[in-house]
Order: sequence, then C-alpha cells, then structure tokens
Amino acid sequence: MLRDRFGFPVRLVFVLFLIFGLIQAAAGGASAQSVELSVWSYLPPDDPAVKAYIERFQAANPTITIKYTAYPESDYTDKVRTALTAKSPPDIAIMEDRAWMKAGLVVELSAAYQQWGVNPADFNPGGMARTAPEGNIAGGIYGVGDFLGGNILVYNKALLDQAGIPHPSAETSLTWPQYADLCRKVGKPDRNPANAVYGCSVDQAHFGIWAQWMFGADGRTVAGNLNSEPMVQAWNMGTALVRDGYAPNVSILQNNPAGVADLFAQGKIAITWSDFSEVAKYQANGIDFGMAPFYVIEGSESFVDTWTTPWGTFRDSAHQAEALKFLQFIATDAQRVRAEVSPDPPLSTKVAQELGWGTDNPISQQYLAVLQQAKAQVFVPPLPEGAFDSAEVFRQMTVERKEDARPFLDDAVAKTQPLLDKAWQDWEALAPAA
Repeated sequence: MLRDRFGFPVRLVFVLFLIFGLIQAAAGGASAQSVELSVWSYLPPDDPAVKAYIERFQAANPTITIKYTAYPESDYTDKVRTALTAKSPPDIAIMEDRAWMKAGLVVELSAAYQQWGVNPADFNPGGMARTAPEGNIAGGIYGVGDFLGGNILVYNKALLDQAGIPHPSAETSLTWPQYADLCRKVGKPDRNPANAVYGCSVDQAHFGIWAQWMFGADGRTVAGNLNSEPMVQAWNMGTALVRDGYAPNVSILQNNPAGVADLFAQGKIAITWSDFSEVAKYQANGIDFGMAPFYVIEGSESFVDTWTTPWGTFRDSAHQAEALKFLQFIATDAQRVRAEVSPDPPLSTKVAQELGWGTDNPISQQYLAVLQQAKAQVFVPPLPEGAFDSAEVFRQMTVERKEDARPFLDDAVAKTQPLLDKAWQDWEALAPAA
C-alpha cells in the first residue's frame, strides 16, 4: 500500500481531502445563499403586522434577512418611481401605483399562486381588485394582500335612542336624504364646540366614494354622473349640514388628531364613517355602537368600499426567488399572523373562516355582516391637474357658504371630461416593453 511521507495511506489522505473540500464547499454555498431582501413600504417599522411578518418570515428563512425601509406616505410613490427609473427597485414593495403593473414593471403572479397552492377565489374580491391594473384579476394578478379593510358607518346607539331614531340597517345603505334627516334629528348645534353634539360627519371625498357615481360604470364619462341630480342633491344636503352646525367643520376636525374618530369616541357625534382599526378606541371609551354600510346617493345600490395593501415584486428586483418566498408567506402564513396582531380580518376569507375570526365577538360579526355590501370599485386612471377638485367645491360650499352645487359640478364636468379622455389615452398607451 502506498503511503505518504507521514506514513498515512495515500488513498485515505485523498478521501480526507475530498471530505474536507466538500465541507468547505457546503459552507461556501450556504454563505452564498445568504440574502438581504429589501422591503419598502409607507407603514412604520413598529406597525404590529410589519414587525410580526418580518420576525416570522426570518425565523422560517434563516438565510434571508429583511432590510425594511419605511418612507412617508406622501413621498412613497415618488421614491419607488425613482428607483424604477434607475432599474434598482426594492425586492418587495406595496404596489401603490397600478401604472407599475400596467407598464409591465411588476412580476405577474398567477402562476405563483398556483404553485403555492393558493386559490385567488379564497380571498375577498374587493381586496383582490387592488392587485390588478384595472381591478380585474382575470387579466393578471400583480400582488398579494394581507388584510381586509373597509369604510363603514358607525353610530352611537344611545344618541339615536334619545332622539327616537331607529338604528340603521346592517344590510341596506342610508341614502343621502335619509342620512341628512337622521343627522338633523339627532344633532344639537352650538356655537361653542365644547357644547355641541353633532348628528353626523360630512367629508368631501365621500360624495364620490364609489367612483362610478362620478365616472359612470365604465369609468370614462363624467357628464350625467358627476353632475347628476342625485349628486347635486348629495352635495347640497351634505354641505348644508356643515353650514348649519349639524356636522363638524374643518377647523373643528383639525383640533382632533384623529378627526371624526376622536369625536365619536368622545360621544359627541351620532353617526360617522370609520374603519375597523378604530373600534378598540370606541370600546375603551365605553361607546355602545353599531355598524352600517356607507351612505349612498339616491338610486344607488348599497355600498361598502374595501381595500388591502398589495405587496409585490418588480421585474428588475435583484432577488426574485427570495422575493417570491416572501410573497408566498404573505399569501399563506401571514394571513393567520394578521388575525393575531391586527383588528382587521385577513384578506383570505378561507383563513378567516378556518380561524373562526370574530366568532366570539359580536362587533366583529357585525363588521363582517356589513362587509357583505362591499362592491368593486370602477377603475379610473389618475387624472392630471385641473380635473374635478372636490376639496375646492367643499370649501366654496362650507367656508364661502355657497348653497347650490350645480354650477360647480357643471363646470367640473366641462373641465374634467377632456382630461379624463386624455388620462385614458395615456393609460392605454402604457404597455410592457417588447
């Protein structure tokens, strides 16, 4: 048997070197697999869901480290656009601008959902609509949502009972005339805000919270929609409530950090809009409240607006495989995590049912019942400057005390339709590079 100069068999030495080499290669391979995954969002790092997602994902994927960056919401889309232009986008981001999807900058995930064993039909359709360029996931899915949010009405049972007003239905929206009538019957205006009890709240954005009221069923026509008789009626009734002191004005809301949510928690407003994240505040303050679908213009179906945060990855992201792992986590385990750390239900209806979300909580059950009135939003591309400015019309009718919305809305139609046409042309020109 051949031996080396130290007396060891040559074959044994070869085997030992081979084993040592394999160990070194394995160590080197593990090191090469270590990845820092960049995640951008406008959610603060101490957001309970964000913290939980990062901790759980990293525990399950020890070779992946999350580098989380939160930008102010007002700056977020500009930061992402700049990174996209430089072809150095983050690995994961909230897809806040659907133009990124339309232009082919975002990875389409339909095949990934199938690979993960996740059925898009198991998720709430209102939230899933946010993951598609124009709200139709049949044309492609570009994100994964984690929770189901909804704009609803909350009402103070005691204030309504004192005024002899029946509680609103959880199944049928109040129309603007019904909402205004309730507001005036319950409200107790006072020049001193400390003594006032507001019957309701009125927000400039809510006259068109369902986009089809302003832009039609196809999202392309403002004439006869934005200036329809029911829309004029809504603006006239709603702004009159502010002028007459039955609803708080802008200056009063500015004195409350959370606006109408604070007033409702103080028992100073009878009915207002809210999302489910404020419920704990109302309960902590001992407010006995109920929930109802959003108010609507006359002739409209009942309505609730729903949404989610669509997480996705870009075609130019550096770590595609790891990004898809993170998105798989959001589509699966994070749905359960969300139910543990957040008041909102998971976006997955299937997971919510499996967990029995809200089974022992009457408030949660009522919220789910109200969400049955959720409707898909009509897609409208971003409008350029010069289009309808609801804030200015609201200011004219509350601060300047104008009483008729018709001239404002007719003028808005004339200015907005050409800009809407141009917005659609620009949108349709967005196409993935060949």
